[in-house]
Amino acid sequence: MSILLSCNMPALAQSEGEPLKEGVLNNVNFYKADLVTVLQQVASEFGYNLVATPEVTGTISLKLTQVNFEDILNIICRSRGLIYQKEGHNFFVGVHGQSFTDQEVIGYFHIHYADPVQMVELIKKVVDYKDIYCDDRTRTIIINSSKDVIDRTSSLIDSLDRKMAQITIEVKVIEVSTSALRRLANKWQVDQNSWNATATSSGAELIIDMIVGGHSWNLIFNDLVGNGNAHLLTSPSISTVDGKEASITIGDKIPIETTTTTGGDLAVTSVSYIDVGVKLNFTPRVQKDDELMIDLKTQINSLGEKGIKYYNITAREVDSLIQAKIGQTVFLGGLITQADREQLSKVPVLSSIPILGRLFQSSEKSKDETEIIVTITPRWNDAVNIMNPK
Repeated sequence: MSILLSCNMPALAQSEGEPLKEGVLNNVNFYKADLVTVLQQVASEFGYNLVATPEVTGTISLKLTQVNFEDILNIICRSRGLIYQKEGHNFFVGVHGQSFTDQEVIGYFHIHYADPVQMVELIKKVVDYKDIYCDDRTRTIIINSSKDVIDRTSSLIDSLDRKMAQITIEVKVIEVSTSALRRLANKWQVDQNSWNATATSSGAELIIDMIVGGHSWNLIFNDLVGNGNAHLLTSPSISTVDGKEASITIGDKIPIETTTTTGGDLAVTSVSYIDVGVKLNFTPRVQKDDELMIDLKTQINSLGEKGIKYYNITAREVDSLIQAKIGQTVFLGGLITQADREQLSKVPVLSSIPILGRLFQSSEKSKDETEIIVTITPRWNDAVNIMNPK
């Protein structure tokens, strides 16, 4: 069997869930190919479902150029004494004198977007059928049953075989001094009725408060960065589809040497690696219109001080369920680190006098609090359309 299909499909606008039904095939070349296979493959090229009666058998050879689907179907049917009936985007093919209503037929459904194996399992739960098969290689579902079952199966597949929405999530991971953020909020006299901008306020709460008060996020961020009170750790983007998890990992593998002593007092040094950095796991789910529900898991591992033998690893994790709109920026905070800081003040010259110099020195202890703030901005990803490239 020899098969050659060369298509010229124009990039036409199509509604969601509707297969492309226009265009021509430049070359159709089959040699002693199974008749039903030819019909099914050509129908699949144009996005149609094929339903054939068991009497449609045999082989066929074709060599055609610049033909659309109904041209091909008419040529095949006339050459083999067959008839066809079109209903929606289903084509029923049989022999003369047959009634498709009472006849047992075989339906061939090409699955464009969904998982064909999962689709078969769902069809089994909903539709009464005689035989059902799945060719995962060609993404085709084959059903042997009555025309009524074929029609109901076709409607079910049409409603479920939808293109998944593609979403790009823009992320910024920022380390900000919470105390500096509080000072900025007080400086701009932010209304504190809705948020208590005190020592208990998180950085994300303060930012939201300032935005509600009329200050833009860009202005807040630039002020903090310009004064050395915030650092943009990373700003990656990631794309995924509706309901599928995607992850971003920003960090390093830190080598840690460990030494063990064997029974013969022989010291053996080995190296292991510890992951440090930020890991974000996203699962977006499209709801109504431009609204999303995002399941976000944030994990931050940082390398602390070295103990007697090993380094201390500080792990912080946050699980969030976020309601957001496309293009809207969401702020997440709460990953706070506190460090003790001592600032020493000296009187020049006098503080250098032995023994008495301490009288001219003073120290002030304070807690330096920083917070990791994650901003998330989801956007529709319309740049790539695998099924219908433009």
